[in-house]
Amino acid sequence: MFIEWGSVIANGIIMLLGAGGIGWLVTAKEDKKQKQLENQQKEAELNEYKRDEVLQDWKDIAAERKARADELAAELKEHEHREDEKDTIISDLKAQLDKKNTYCAVAELMRCEELSCSNRKPPFGMKETKLSDSFE
Repeated sequence: MFIEWGSVIANGIIMLLGAGGIGWLVTAKEDKKQKQLENQQKEAELNEYKRDEVLQDWKDIAAERKARADELAAELKEHEHREDEKDTIISDLKAQLDKKNTYCAVAELMRCEELSCSNRKPPFGMKETKLSDSFE
């Protein structure tokens, strides 16, 4: 059996042309390049999505921190207000205590050791104004 190589090659070429094989060989590079461009575009979109997601996460964290800072600032103002109220009450109580201590000191000075007023000790006169009256 003698095979004619010319007819085998010719039949192979005819089959490739009929099936679009040569066209495939020509367009294979173009298809490959097109697929690479599509992959690059998808990768860029994915990177952009990830970047946007990370940015949103950071924005959420910043918003949470700002809300916490505002909350702490409000608590601090409330605490300072309560401290101011306490200081006001303490200063009023100290003023009242000073006034009461003054009255006690005056009463101690004016206390009579002798029951008869002519022999008064301490020797304040009977016609003098009471010091305790001047503080009221």
